[in-house]
Amino acid sequence: MRPSWIPPVLTFALLSPVLALPHGGGDFCQRPPPSTVTVTSTTTLVPGYVKPTGPHQNDNPHQHDVPVYTRTGPDQHGVPTYTPASYSSTYTSESNYPTLPPYPVYNSTAVGPTGTAGPTEVPWPPVKTETSSVIPEPSSSSIEPVPSASCRPSAQYFDRVDKAPSVGTLRAAFLFVDFPDFPATTTVQDLFADYTTAPSALYKTMSYGKLTLEPVLIGDKFHRMPLNSADYNMSRGFSTEEHLKYINDGLTAVGDSASFENIDILYVLPPPEASTVTTSAATASNVTTPDNFVISNSITFGQDLYNTWGYKTLNHETGHTLGLPDLYPYDGRPTTTFAGGFDLMGLVAAQSPDFLAWHKWYLGWIEDSQVDCVIDAGSTTHRISPIEIASDTTKAIAIPLNETAYIFAEVRSKNGIDDEACGTGLLLYIADPAVERKSEPEGADLGSIRVIDTKPKSVGCGKTNDDSGVLNDAPLLLGESWDTELGIIVTVKEVDGDDYVVEVEKLSR
Repeated sequence: MRPSWIPPVLTFALLSPVLALPHGGGDFCQRPPPSTVTVTSTTTLVPGYVKPTGPHQNDNPHQHDVPVYTRTGPDQHGVPTYTPASYSSTYTSESNYPTLPPYPVYNSTAVGPTGTAGPTEVPWPPVKTETSSVIPEPSSSSIEPVPSASCRPSAQYFDRVDKAPSVGTLRAAFLFVDFPDFPATTTVQDLFADYTTAPSALYKTMSYGKLTLEPVLIGDKFHRMPLNSADYNMSRGFSTEEHLKYINDGLTAVGDSASFENIDILYVLPPPEASTVTTSAATASNVTTPDNFVISNSITFGQDLYNTWGYKTLNHETGHTLGLPDLYPYDGRPTTTFAGGFDLMGLVAAQSPDFLAWHKWYLGWIEDSQVDCVIDAGSTTHRISPIEIASDTTKAIAIPLNETAYIFAEVRSKNGIDDEACGTGLLLYIADPAVERKSEPEGADLGSIRVIDTKPKSVGCGKTNDDSGVLNDAPLLLGESWDTELGIIVTVKEVDGDDYVVEVEKLSR
């Protein structure tokens, strides 16, 4: 029997709701400068929670059966590490595990650092547990998967109000602007061709043909802005007011020379020569066109489109207009800390850039019937096809942890746009749209999606010299099993062609 408490590292799944918090001033994909904020809270451990054997067992198990753990700070991946405060023999702490901490073990006779009985834990990073809720008890005794409608996130977190269309046709206006200090030296026709064909094809593939990005060229020339490029401060950290002035000046420059009727999103692109316009960003602030149409989603592009990430920058930023959050930390840690190289909403140049099943479910590209929902205790078996392949078969397993947090399982392969993936198999992650995103202090952002590293001692694959590839080999392979430390064990029982046969064991609480 396992009690229904949630390990401290997963308190991120229980924080106050922000679906897709912009970085600063209402604009996505900017990191504001950090400031110092101190938050203090305490997590209460539950008596009788015994440390399991398995992947998280220590290399040199201690002889005393009741260690008392103290949280000592982040490891190199920004995840809490633990060292024992007191026990009777030599012990090696588990500081190399980048995903889940070891189980704290409670014993009423253990002596903590203060000399008092019971466990003592120093919380890190600052978390808020007062808003935590208990994982709900199973609603029935059935152990069979049930239609996902019973565990679909509430409309508060899965609504599409004020979002750009994710199914059907998405009409995007391409407005090219230049500046007195950086007049364009190329043609809008060349850039339009370069940055429309590939992004449109990418969305067509990722959405299984359900979304068509239709580019609309506004005019046949660059429209001259009234100010020099540097005067707009379009580098990382600009405000909402600066952002909107830039967009509105671009619209004013168009005048009545073009129509914006039936436009869903507006793209504003500078010439590649405009080196002071560095950062791409999306905003959900309304702007009014010269012909009096209101556009609710706009994106401005910078040098990161031309010189860093390429055309996928457009797919990433457009993802925000569809309602998707950034998957990288806002607090200055590496881009791949939370999601590794899975999903271009994290690392744009990801080794496996296709959207996660969680995102495809939200966007309406995966139907409820394609998500197996596991609510009750017991053992269930599921056949899952790769997320990259269009089909009407099951694409994911959803295991609710509480009213907003889920363990998700999906198959990643080398199909589709993930043909250069170095890590394939059954990917496990925790998704919680209610997580509060923070930009300071470092370590405070807990991430709305966290990939579970089932190879915690591996250096990963792909780019590994700076740990950016450490999560890329996270998926489980044939015969591998992972205890999530939440009373849920996932095992790959069979691989049949591209499909994976997966067993989920949900223990009673």
